[in-house]
Amino acid sequence: MKAEFLKGINHVHFIGINGSSMSGLAILLFEKGIKVTGSDIEHTHTMDKLISMGIEVYVPHDSKKMGKPDLVVYTAAVHSDNAEYIFAEKNNIPLMDRALLLGKIMDEFKYSIAISGAHGKTTTTTLAAYLLEQMNFDATIHDGGEAPFLNGNVKSGNSDYFITEACEFNGSFLKLNPYISVILNIDFDHVDWFKTFDNMKKSFLEFANRTDKDGYLVACYDDVPTREVASQVKCNVVYYGLNNKALNYTAIDIVINSDGKASYDLYTKDIKVCRVSLGAEGMHNVLNSLAVIAVMDILGADLNKASSHLSYIHGAKRRFDLQGEADGVKVYSDYAHHPTEIAVTLDTASKMKHRKLYAAFEAHTFSRVRVLFSEFAKCFAKADIAIIADIYNDRESADFEVSGKKLAEAIQKNGTDSIYLPSYKAIEDYLYEHVQPGDVVMVLGSKYLETICMPLVERLKDRESGK
Repeated sequence: MKAEFLKGINHVHFIGINGSSMSGLAILLFEKGIKVTGSDIEHTHTMDKLISMGIEVYVPHDSKKMGKPDLVVYTAAVHSDNAEYIFAEKNNIPLMDRALLLGKIMDEFKYSIAISGAHGKTTTTTLAAYLLEQMNFDATIHDGGEAPFLNGNVKSGNSDYFITEACEFNGSFLKLNPYISVILNIDFDHVDWFKTFDNMKKSFLEFANRTDKDGYLVACYDDVPTREVASQVKCNVVYYGLNNKALNYTAIDIVINSDGKASYDLYTKDIKVCRVSLGAEGMHNVLNSLAVIAVMDILGADLNKASSHLSYIHGAKRRFDLQGEADGVKVYSDYAHHPTEIAVTLDTASKMKHRKLYAAFEAHTFSRVRVLFSEFAKCFAKADIAIIADIYNDRESADFEVSGKKLAEAIQKNGTDSIYLPSYKAIEDYLYEHVQPGDVVMVLGSKYLETICMPLVERLKDRESGK
């Protein structure tokens, strides 16, 4: 990264540095020799990592601790009434939102890849980044989640290749100008921002049309809204999908094993390339892997060799992430927070060998639950028991039309046993008291509910050893 736009900038301050994208950008700049500082509202393990690298961070936001940076970067959760934001404005310090900084960094690379979609973009970015590493592209990587092979979510490469997750919320991905853009799917989400599904589709079309005119859009043919958007873009388009040899990339003869992992024959048009085995669970990851294979092919990689690496990579943390197994019980964590994601995750889990499938869920934002309430009520169908927490919210006013209790009642009416429990401790205790050997626990949604996973595993270990 030459970072021509950073000439004359020696110190960058990040307001809200704990976020995965913000912390990743901070690390990329720090590794280029720029002084980086940052603040946030709570201390997290991300902050510990930044401190260990030598980056000065603090809690909470405090304009007196900022110093005099040359540039202040802020996240979407930060508003103009933030003390540090106000300080920057009063002192004529340039302000830049996170997405614009990402776009400017991305513009420094000849071959930039932006992976978008309502669902699966973090996993797909992780899979693609892993293949880029294994195939020696030495790309700069900016992932939306933590990848074990990176020991984090970023890597500073020394080539013309750059890959990032492209988030649609707040119109963030409309500040990117990729050489290769990927649309995995388009499904109504972030209802507080988009308001209507039509607005969301228009935003994805605008994103796709920001692709370099000589570049490529990689689009999922099986997803109708994505196909409709792809039909209107100006750049080259390649399609992927399942069981369709007319497409550029397709999977034929798909087999799911007892662990939920798929294998398939990869075809490019009518030509069989190889047999592909995945290390990530679920039919949805067959589609995600095809998107990755398309990207690698555009970049000129040997598809047979590149595809062989897919069996060794599971994906990002908190994506069907096994937290532990004790007393015959497997405990997983997954970020699934939209009805489509929950349904797919539970469908995948239900196909694994198990006795009972427990799904513990904490929804994120009242507006999402309100607008998609009927979908939420139905998406737990593959679980034997759904355990619903209060709705977590960090950006909206309370909405008393919806609640975790009302959602649990609706799930029960739709035929899935469901219980509302108001605290994390109550959920952990319920699971400990009810799970038996052979059961699978999926902890879904907010990152905060995930905190029950390891204590639950430890208690199950004690139970197993007879303590």
